[in-house]
Amino acid sequence: MSELQMADDGRYLGGEVPFGYALWGDRLVEVPAELDACVTAIRMVKQGREYPEIAAAARKDHGVAMSRPQFDALMASVYRRYGPIRP
Repeated sequence: MSELQMADDGRYLGGEVPFGYALWGDRLVEVPAELDACVTAIRMVKQGREYPEIAAAARKDHGVAMSRPQFDALMASVYRRYGPIRP
């Protein structure tokens, strides 16, 4: 996945749009159901759950499909920002 590129004024310049966001013109906007699925995924990782169960919960509870690459990118982002997720 390519690194997200943003201008100083918040315009999207390129890169992979993160799960939980979508492009609207040249701006990123939140996708609430996907952001809720991110919270669920992080909570479930803290509980020691694995990707297949997490993806099923995202689909069932939030109506969104979270691919393995999207999940891995989310976990990498959480790790970069907060460090390892501990059960």
